[in-house]
Amino acid sequence: MSGHALLLQTTGGSMLSDAELVLGLSRHLSAYAAGPAKAGLEQLEFAGQVFDMAFRLRNSGTSTPERIRAIATEAYLGQRQLRDALATLETLGWMTVQRDRNNRPLAVTETIPAPALLVQAAPSILPAAGVTDCEWAALTILRATTLQPLLVDDALHTGTAAVDAQDQPVGDAAADEAIRHLTSIGLLKKIVTDDGMEVVFNPNVWGSDEKVAQAALYAAKARATSEVAALLEEVVAKPGMPETAVTATEPKWITFAVAQGLVQRSVIQTSTGEERSFLFTPHLNRSPFGATAGDASGQVRQLVGSMIYAATYAEYKLYNPAAFVSALIRNGEAGDASPIGTDYPMLETAGIVRVVPGTGDGRFRLELLQSEVAEDALQILSERDDSRGNPHDLAALRAQQRYGHIDRERARLALDARTDDVEQERLISALRDETTRRAFRKPLSS
Repeated sequence: MSGHALLLQTTGGSMLSDAELVLGLSRHLSAYAAGPAKAGLEQLEFAGQVFDMAFRLRNSGTSTPERIRAIATEAYLGQRQLRDALATLETLGWMTVQRDRNNRPLAVTETIPAPALLVQAAPSILPAAGVTDCEWAALTILRATTLQPLLVDDALHTGTAAVDAQDQPVGDAAADEAIRHLTSIGLLKKIVTDDGMEVVFNPNVWGSDEKVAQAALYAAKARATSEVAALLEEVVAKPGMPETAVTATEPKWITFAVAQGLVQRSVIQTSTGEERSFLFTPHLNRSPFGATAGDASGQVRQLVGSMIYAATYAEYKLYNPAAFVSALIRNGEAGDASPIGTDYPMLETAGIVRVVPGTGDGRFRLELLQSEVAEDALQILSERDDSRGNPHDLAALRAQQRYGHIDRERARLALDARTDDVEQERLISALRDETTRRAFRKPLSS
């Protein structure tokens, strides 16, 4: 086992729930012909089909067998798959099938829970589907390697520490098999670094760049893998998070992640000299299960950051950034306030908007110049608003503080480390030493 091995979060979390993983993996597997990987992950594919039918049948009340078969056909399920899925839903108590004396179905009545509860029901559905140790490991490894690139040893340790339906660790063999299956179906990619270390990551999110593998190696050398994981999970949940609002880790690890390209930093400057940083990850607009158009452009991140700045730091705060951008798209202009005259010079320089006079002295409006940028930003802001109410996120906002740390110079070093291996090694050594000292300073009770 690697000296850098760690245990990442394996259940739920803001990254991907088990329900999302199972549904996506099931649909991904449906495109593959029979083979060892498809056979090895068969129960996960079936569990996804159960989820799919549950979502489709919810609120349908009582249905005829013909209607149920039509819904199954739309979900690309055959008669045998449908029969097994309905039997599982019956076992879970979410469906009642009325039959005639010859045991042929006459009517199907559903009592499927609300979507939020259905998503949380994965711990019941997965055992009912007969998920194997290898498949429990596959879910855990897929989540972890979608969140961040990992050394193979760390990915194996993460999979090994996964637990089955009886809360028992699945073991080394199951984790190794899971990595082989995920690699076979393109949900994991392996790269050997210049140091001879193997790194695995989800290529649909992280691409195939060897720099991704080097970033994982540098994080492991600095003993920062778990710090980066916590940061990524927090930022994935809130794209455009103010850097000072991060609670998952210390500022030096934020700068380290930015230097390695694992996190993207957008800086917003006003004409009055105010400057704030906002964080994004490469996960934006990328699906773990297939190639997409890629992450949001720098201009989109700039617009999102500007809106969050206005909602967080402006003297007269913007109440609803998504609604503001929606009005900007719909009307071609939006706003009528004095801060607009000072808070958006970078958006003007980028050619995204133009600041124009408003209805009175000292008031200004924004005129939209690039609608595609605004539409992409609106999608990010809308999804961000959908996650409001999470106590963790509220705690993050309450914990805002100005960036200021004794490691500021070390952080500046990290920003330049991308092109200088000597400075990179110096940074890693310094971070490793600090982590070690901090570990020795912990009280015995920890």
